[in-house]
Amino acid sequence: MANFFSASQEEQQEILLTFWDKFKYLIIVGLIAIILFISGRDYFVSSTNEEDLLKATLYQTYLESDGQNDGKILLDSYPDSIYSDFVRLNEAKKSFLNGNNEDAISLLQLVMTNNDTNKFNPIFASAQTRLAKIYLEDKNYASAIATLDNSEELTSTMLELKGDAENGLGEYQSARTSYMLALQNSTNQASRALINMKISDLEGENLE
Repeated sequence: MANFFSASQEEQQEILLTFWDKFKYLIIVGLIAIILFISGRDYFVSSTNEEDLLKATLYQTYLESDGQNDGKILLDSYPDSIYSDFVRLNEAKKSFLNGNNEDAISLLQLVMTNNDTNKFNPIFASAQTRLAKIYLEDKNYASAIATLDNSEELTSTMLELKGDAENGLGEYQSARTSYMLALQNSTNQASRALINMKISDLEGENLE
């Protein structure tokens, strides 16, 4: 490289021509590969953005119309998308309010399966909390506990629900522990007051 910069202009041109003759096909292929890579990347980004916009639009229309048509399109065309899980969460709520607990449970279990990761996932946690509430409503306390035990990181609400389920099973010492942990993790004064009341209600029970 030092010889190149110290050479005369004619010598530099000769070196470049020699280099071009020797490596021109490799250079052309490299340039084509770079162009194809950039074009492919831009197309992929553009296609992804358009698809995401379509999903978001379908979900927004679904919410505004309060109907299932656009929700069904999302579930059929993009079953693994986050918007499809939003639809499932919403439909589970409708099913629960209409007394269709079995349908609600199936939808929430599917959302949990789709979002089951080692890290905290708010969608998983939302489905988990709603599912535990349905089991408590049905007095299926063991299933409520099993649902909440499916996660290593429990929020204050989850710990309170777990305490409710343990209380329902007569496991008062475990319920007290769950309520205390819920109390420690709660910053809402109304929730803290309610949890304290639940703890007080346990005081007259025979602890295990």
